[in-house]
Amino acid sequence: MYESSISQARVAAFLRQYTHDVRNTINCMDLEMELMQDLVTEPEAVTSMNRIRDQLRSMEVQMRSLSAAFHEPHPTPDIIPARVLLQIWREKHAEHAEAAPIQWSDELGDEQVEVDVEMVASAFNELLTNAVTYSEGGALSAHAAPRGGHVVFELKEVKKTAVDPSGWGQPFSAASRGHYGLGLWAARRKVEANGARFSQRWEASSSALITEVSLPVLK
Repeated sequence: MYESSISQARVAAFLRQYTHDVRNTINCMDLEMELMQDLVTEPEAVTSMNRIRDQLRSMEVQMRSLSAAFHEPHPTPDIIPARVLLQIWREKHAEHAEAAPIQWSDELGDEQVEVDVEMVASAFNELLTNAVTYSEGGALSAHAAPRGGHVVFELKEVKKTAVDPSGWGQPFSAASRGHYGLGLWAARRKVEANGARFSQRWEASSSALITEVSLPVLK
C-alpha cells in the first residue's frame, strides 16, 4: 500500500489557497443573488433569496476563519499593563450576545507585558469559546496573578468527568459537525508567538480543567 507523508507547511499552503478560491466563488454567487433580487419581486422568492445570501455569507466567514488559522502568526507587540489585557479579554467576551457567565478575578498590580494585544485577545477568546462549547454546564472562572517573573492568566472549567488534555491541540486530531479541531491549536500558536507559555492540566481536587497562559513580566 502506498503511503505518503505531507508536511504541515504544505497542507497549510493548500488550505490557504483552496479557501481563497472558494471564497471567490462564494462572492460571485452573492453578487448573482443581488442581481436576482433586483429582478424578482415575489415575496416568497425574495425571502428565499435572502436566506441563501445569509448562508453564502456564513460560508465565506467560515472559509476566512479556516484560512486565518493556517497563517503564521507574526505579532506586532506593544507594552501594556497586564490588568488592561485582562480587561480587554473581559470586554471582548461581553460583546458576544450569548456570552457564558464567568467569574473574573485578579491579583495584579502594575505588572506590564509586551504582546500583540489583538492577537493574544483573540487567542483568549478562542479558549473561552472552546470552554463554553465543551463546558458540560460546569462553572467557568478566569484569574490573573503574578508568579515567578510571569503573569499567569488561568481559565478554570469545572467538569463532571475527568479529562486528559495531554493529546489536545494538534490540528486534524478531532473533527465533528461545525468543529474541526483547529481552535485550540491556533490559540496556542498565537500565544506562543508572543513569547508566552501555554499549558493545560486536569486538577482532580476541584474536578476542573486548568488552562494557563504565562507571559513574562517586563523588568
